[in-house]
Amino acid sequence: MSTVGEAALADSRAPSRLRVAVCWATIVSCVPYLSLKLLWLAGSSSGAATAAGAAELGDVRHTIGNVVTVGMELAAVALVLALTYPWGHRVPAALLAAPIWVAGGLLAPIVVGLPLGLLAQAFTGGSAAPAGNGLESWVYVLVYGGFIVQAVGLVTAFVAHARARWPNVFRMPAAELPEPTPARRRLSVLSAGAATGYAVILAVWSVAAPAWGAPAGLVTVTQRSALLATGLLVLAGAVAVLSLLHRRGQRRVTWPLVLAWIGSAVTVTAGPTHLVLSNNGNVSMPQVVVSLAATLAGLALTASAWRAFPRRAAV
Repeated sequence: MSTVGEAALADSRAPSRLRVAVCWATIVSCVPYLSLKLLWLAGSSSGAATAAGAAELGDVRHTIGNVVTVGMELAAVALVLALTYPWGHRVPAALLAAPIWVAGGLLAPIVVGLPLGLLAQAFTGGSAAPAGNGLESWVYVLVYGGFIVQAVGLVTAFVAHARARWPNVFRMPAAELPEPTPARRRLSVLSAGAATGYAVILAVWSVAAPAWGAPAGLVTVTQRSALLATGLLVLAGAVAVLSLLHRRGQRRVTWPLVLAWIGSAVTVTAGPTHLVLSNNGNVSMPQVVVSLAATLAGLALTASAWRAFPRRAAV
């Protein structure tokens, strides 16, 4: 059956009860975060632990951030609906793949880093949240708990959608991957090398933060563990892209493609995210340079991974 025919068949099927449940659980997980952001935009100081924290919630930097994140949450709601219901199969692939790729880059470090950080914090003692941050502890539970549910829900919805829309990808052997050109091999090796360097820097920052140009405000073990988790995901993406260049035979390429997808997204988004969320907007020149170089390397990795993806599967 052709890819178009498969998409048409998938389009005619109603989603299972499990997929619908995952969809609406994901949407419900967005509600507390959205409500909190809307309260802050309306001038409320809900969740502020101090007067200084309440004042900071209303400054220009936080107001812009709140508007942007409200838009991102609404986009997540639209995305999970499109990935769940039959009408989503009529949406062009790029309009679904691009936002889920960005979401993966933003949420994967939280999903990996938060459990790792809390476990490390349990052994070292102390609070997972920095002292004097101006927010009540329940805010972090609400925000990051919601992010983890959203990450799991979006991934589950996307995998189910992809299996119905592009079933051949999940059965594809390495022999069907396009043969890389020498130029693409060189670009992939260089970008993977740069990404590996970024992963090493993140690992060093996870120990040395906030010194050595690390993002400002990362003082707890949990926060530093998030840097280490980000580095591990970046490294996994670099290795996966190189793996796609050399895998041949009948071995399936599903997992290398998944790791390349997530790792390249993290490599592109981690640096800008650290700059935007830097404590009180304080950034160092080493952080800016490293973030820019990592983003460029991540974009090159993304291009290499995309070219490894069969064009016929993206119909």
